[in-house]
Amino acid sequence: MSIYSVVMSTLKPLAIPTFPITKRGDHETYITFFLYDETAAFIADDTEQKTAYYVQVDVWTKDALVFTELYEKVKQALIDAGFIKRGVSPDLYEDDTQIYHKGLRFCYVLKD
Repeated sequence: MSIYSVVMSTLKPLAIPTFPITKRGDHETYITFFLYDETAAFIADDTEQKTAYYVQVDVWTKDALVFTELYEKVKQALIDAGFIKRGVSPDLYEDDTQIYHKGLRFCYVLKD
């Protein structure tokens, strides 16, 4: 299973359109995600046995009332699936598109 599949399957129960890298279609509320780093998490006999994937998951919505509830649900779903929260995640508002935006960063080690 790829890290993309893990993120997609983790967020699927939220029933919010979710896309790797960039959105497709015309949605006012959606989630995008991308990998911003990957590194060896476990090395044995000079071979990488496990990889740590660093993922940013972005929540986008034009509805201010949905914004905080949605990112809390996304954050909790990822934590429950074994993702580890990393770094800061400021609340943002994109003036040009009038959309609320929050990027959440996580680390995940794929289990075999």
